Amino acid sequence: MNNHEELKGLKRISELSIYSSLIITPLSIIFSMISGSVTLVVYFIWAAAAIAVKIFAMISIRIMMKENQFMFPNGTGKLENFSSFFFGVSIVPIGAYYLVTSIMRLFSPLPVVTYLLCQVPVALSLLLTLGLKILTMRIIRRNQNPSPLLSAYNINFNVSLTSDSFLFLAFLAGYLLSVLGFDYLSAIVDPVLSVILSLYMLRVGLPLIIDNFRSLIDLPLPEKDMLKILKVATEFYKEYTGFGMMFSRQSGKQKVIEIELLFDPGISLQKIMQIEQNMLSRINQDIPDVRFRLIPKVLTPGGRC
Repeated sequence: MNNHEELKGLKRISELSIYSSLIITPLSIIFSMISGSVTLVVYFIWAAAAIAVKIFAMISIRIMMKENQFMFPNGTGKLENFSSFFFGVSIVPIGAYYLVTSIMRLFSPLPVVTYLLCQVPVALSLLLTLGLKILTMRIIRRNQNPSPLLSAYNINFNVSLTSDSFLFLAFLAGYLLSVLGFDYLSAIVDPVLSVILSLYMLRVGLPLIIDNFRSLIDLPLPEKDMLKILKVATEFYKEYTGFGMMFSRQSGKQKVIEIELLFDPGISLQKIMQIEQNMLSRINQDIPDVRFRLIPKVLTPGGRC
């Protein structure tokens, strides 16, 4: 799958995801008010934050599809990184706040929640997210190196499916406990669910923030990738005289690598370009979507650059 086809699929997922959130968000707040569930309030804020992120992602995707070389001469990968970073930033503070609030409620639970009503928006969200997850996985399977934005959507859908399934079963358990007369246990089901959901938001959001922040500030590639690059460089040791600096960074799903190599006097430009192409082909076997550039330094007869 080429980059344009991936973006078209990503655009479709983004649009459907926004429509889904626009349905779930008002339902969550309406049913939270009717049922008295704080968990549904957390659920509502999650969905509301997701709308803001998805609208920004939709704008980013449309910009990327235009491929404007004048506005973005280095590509639009940073938009993908920022969108993924934005998603992580939007859910971590919410998760932290409701983690504290829910723990406090464990020690002073509210009256029993109407759990059957709570299941209505959760069940609908589960069905909509399942369809989006299937569509996303089809695109990911056709792409060896999916974009960070597509991966962020996939993580979002994984979170939603996990939380929806868990909440649906837990709300059912709360209802059954109430029917059986275990009112205290039924009352603490809701704050316990809020604690678990908040922890899950933190677990998912923090890696998105850390990984994409690395790309936004142009830190070098992870150590495992650097070792792969060095391994390739050693395979071509007969082609050059010395090894200089190595520069790397990531923009979206594309990884940028630049290596300084020292050559003996008299080497032709054609030979250097051939070495660069051969190294690029070899690096792409281990790291897909690499933009590689060789920085040649020719030694003087005295052994200096």
